[in-house]
Amino acid sequence: MSQDIKYQIVSVVNELYDAGLITPKGGNVSTRIPDSEDIWITPTQLFKGALTEESLIRVNLQGRKLEGRDRPSVEMQMHLLVYRTREDVGAVVHTHAPMATVLGVFGDPIPPLTIEAIALSDAPVVPFLLSGTKEQCQSVVDALGDGSAVLLQNHGLLTVGDDLRDAATRAQQLEFAARTVVVCRLLRGEPTLIPEKLAEFLKKIVA
Repeated sequence: MSQDIKYQIVSVVNELYDAGLITPKGGNVSTRIPDSEDIWITPTQLFKGALTEESLIRVNLQGRKLEGRDRPSVEMQMHLLVYRTREDVGAVVHTHAPMATVLGVFGDPIPPLTIEAIALSDAPVVPFLLSGTKEQCQSVVDALGDGSAVLLQNHGLLTVGDDLRDAATRAQQLEFAARTVVVCRLLRGEPTLIPEKLAEFLKKIVA
């Protein structure tokens, strides 16, 4: 089971790297290990386009390293606080997705521009703080609340899900929605949004 989870993490990191959401050294992914209080998380300062299962690190929810030869992500504490706060979360994905970063720099949330964007239109923007600090971790968790995504100002995005597939899919949806917003604004300014009442109705279906 543990080996299968490690394979899934490497596959998702490769997928996100190929999609341009994870940079050569930027971004991190983690997932809970079933029937334990531990997680697997990606390492820090290693090329993300060629991770192996041996690169991953196993830590408990207090951050104690249990397995792995490399150092865990510098943003491990952010992941751990999400898991400790949200028992429903099975995986956390943090990427340096370029278009989501652009919106975050301007403090802009995702507007209800498309049906896909509606599911993530409540994602708040978290002001920039140094990675791994208590202030940053708490700010992310507070902004996330019981939601599924946040934009990190000057820093990308964070998504959570029931499992790794769920969290990674949300990260890609968020970046796609952000790209649509940016392109629309480059072309003709502020795009037309889905009317508020219809957006609220659709949110119940697609969220």
